[in-house]
Amino acid sequence: MDEKKVKDLTAYNDRFDEDPTSFNDFQASDYVKELKNQGKEDKAIEVGRTFLEQCPELSGYINYYGYALYNRYINIDDEKIAENEKLFYDILEEIASHCRQERYSPLEAAINKAIKYESKKNPVDYKKLSDLLDYLDAPTLEDAPFVNKEGKEFESKKEKWYRMKVRALYEIGNYSECLKQAQIAIGLPLKWHYNNLNWVQYYKACALVKLGRYEEAENVFIALKDKFRAVDFSEILYDLYLHTGRENVAYTQLFYDFFLNGFDYRYVSNYKKIAELAKEKGEERAYTYASAMIKKLEEEHGNTYDVDVDVSEYDANSASYLFDQFYNEIMRHLDKYIERHEGRIVYYNENKQFGSIGLPTEEDNLFFRQADYIYDEEVVRGDTVEYSVIKTFDKKKQAPSSKAILIRTIF
Repeated sequence: MDEKKVKDLTAYNDRFDEDPTSFNDFQASDYVKELKNQGKEDKAIEVGRTFLEQCPELSGYINYYGYALYNRYINIDDEKIAENEKLFYDILEEIASHCRQERYSPLEAAINKAIKYESKKNPVDYKKLSDLLDYLDAPTLEDAPFVNKEGKEFESKKEKWYRMKVRALYEIGNYSECLKQAQIAIGLPLKWHYNNLNWVQYYKACALVKLGRYEEAENVFIALKDKFRAVDFSEILYDLYLHTGRENVAYTQLFYDFFLNGFDYRYVSNYKKIAELAKEKGEERAYTYASAMIKKLEEEHGNTYDVDVDVSEYDANSASYLFDQFYNEIMRHLDKYIERHEGRIVYYNENKQFGSIGLPTEEDNLFFRQADYIYDEEVVRGDTVEYSVIKTFDKKKQAPSSKAILIRTIF
């Protein structure tokens, strides 16, 4: 097959040199398009700018002119952009001022190139990123997921916009607008990918905290806690409870995490918090065990840890042994640290290992799981137990709920 014949532009060139205003809309469009297609971007840009200045009634050539700018100045290596960022953004502004967000327009491609460039910076300039996103009209962006040649599916343009915009708004401190855009995003009938929706929910909750709407934020964090592992929600909730004067709730969360996580250096910060609480409450044995254990753990990881009690008698003991002693001391005296309640087991499903505790002042009984017993005890209906309460999220009802934790049979 013969290669496509390259159009001779001599007549257009001569006419342009003689009188640019003599072009009609079709001729102007055809001329700039052919210049661009033939790789003559500089000439296409010169012609396009001339038409803009001298022929304001013409418009068909605009997107071809914009693509010539895009090819010449925007779609280049990041290193070249960094050499002259001002020129890059001046050209971007030129494209944005003339090209609309429509089919065959270079606007989206140009903005996306700038967004990718800014996103790679460390640290990211979120104000710049937010401003770039504002060039695009989010509601009219494509909402169908992108599928590559291999059939792999990725986020849609609209999904990407809301994911990035919500975070950018939070990072620059525009919490009200962050909340607004997050709520819009959550209400859209989008097919969400990866953890994008969870991130939107997360920044929504963070914005709620900044706006002083603590209970709403707490409910979102709790709903995310068991399904979104990219964020340490235990630490977030602990700080939120302390910040809002709910020390008992914070400490209950802390001790429950201590119970769930067991012996692991990753949770040494929790051990230190509990050790300080033990010291504050005058629980000397628990504090001494904790100090000896943390000292050994930190030394094993090449760190130093100063203690203010004599722990020399435990030099021969391992950190895991000391953790067991510390754990038992804490669990035997939970009432010294957090609120404890008494109740009677009124229902238990042995197969599913969950049940409920009767509450005399409540309509509904309190849910519990056998796994939340402090020790591996046999659960018997009618037993009186001691427990604490933590707020949870009921997935079936899609609403906040509560459950009994740190349970121990009394009789």
